[in-house]
Amino acid sequence: MSTIWIVEDDAKIALLIDMTVRKLGHDTLCLSDAEALERQRRKGTGLPDLLLLDLMLRATSGFDVLREWKADRVTRRVPIIIISARGAERDKVQGLDGGAEDYITKPFGVRELQARVQAALRRVPAAPPQLDFGALVLQTESRETLVDGRRVDLTAMEYELLLYLARRPGTAVTRQELLREVWGYNSQDDASRTVDSHVKTLRLKLGDTADTPRFIQTVRGTGYRLIAGEKP
Repeated sequence: MSTIWIVEDDAKIALLIDMTVRKLGHDTLCLSDAEALERQRRKGTGLPDLLLLDLMLRATSGFDVLREWKADRVTRRVPIIIISARGAERDKVQGLDGGAEDYITKPFGVRELQARVQAALRRVPAAPPQLDFGALVLQTESRETLVDGRRVDLTAMEYELLLYLARRPGTAVTRQELLREVWGYNSQDDASRTVDSHVKTLRLKLGDTADTPRFIQTVRGTGYRLIAGEKP
């Protein structure tokens, strides 16, 4: 069962999509516009497994929502299916080029929508509820970090940095890659300063040190790697 958010300002269409998706056994949440979507995202209760997005919304275009979600380091991994009455080829190309997983035109068939939703969810591997490295545990749904069973309060950026390393345990990750993938920066100029300063504060909170690393090891001339759980 997955969680699917529906952004649609037409109440009747939103109800139809909601009922169609719920018949597949998924949880749904209907949101009327981009502002409601942003308020829900900022609650910090987790992100959807899939976003169904109308284009012709009040105030903010669905294209703007798509661009913002794909540019954000936290939301970029959420697959988005556009459901719109705009069926011109240029609209479809713009949506797919902008990062949409699929594009469905209205009016749509119920079985078609169900098939497209299921196909999108199959293409996106489910994230494990937690990443367990013994003394270090990352709970991906609640975005909590535990060290020796004790909760450690991290900023959103510190958590994203640790999560990126944790998804590649034992692998050396360059500062430039971290700057690009975690911060979303294309510039390489301040990679060392930005990344190193965040690693320093992250280590402090985890009770780790650069000289005798327990979790994060410095790879000389390259970057960092997660060593938590490795046998000596």
